[in-house]
Amino acid sequence: MNGWPLKLELWLIAIGRWPLTLALVGVLTAGLWTVLLPLAEHASAREQHQLAVSRSPAADAKLAEPAVPSVDALAAFEQRLATDDDIGRLQQELWRQGAAAGLQMNKVDYRSETDANGQFSRLAITLPMTGPYPAVRKFTFSLMAEFPGLSLDKLDVKREQAASGLVETTVHLTLFTRP
Repeated sequence: MNGWPLKLELWLIAIGRWPLTLALVGVLTAGLWTVLLPLAEHASAREQHQLAVSRSPAADAKLAEPAVPSVDALAAFEQRLATDDDIGRLQQELWRQGAAAGLQMNKVDYRSETDANGQFSRLAITLPMTGPYPAVRKFTFSLMAEFPGLSLDKLDVKREQAASGLVETTVHLTLFTRP
């Protein structure tokens, strides 16, 4: 019988297992290096190509041109601008719909700001309220449906107790109006 497995095992015991372990780690590292390095180089080349394309003169020309809204989009925006009558009606609807939804509203903060070009004005509305979240959501979306020039900017919701069904909410709206 050939005793080479026994001789190999005795040799491994004599030199220890660390050299073999290090050799195996080295072979695996070299194998991974030969596989992963070309993949990384390919990805890098692809990203450099995309960067070169994005920095092309045609792309620079697109970036340099100011974005001009289409006539249809501008007309649709102007159609949605609220009038002075809409502002008064909105102020009444805030309190009426809030009370109908069972929301407790203490105060409403209004801040008016005119666009730099003078094409429209913004009426920023801050509504702190307390009530159930579904009522807050229904109230907000019904206002936005009734007033097309109204946008929801931010909704801050805070609940003091996890078991409570009431939330303290601050709704931030903007009404776009004609100057």
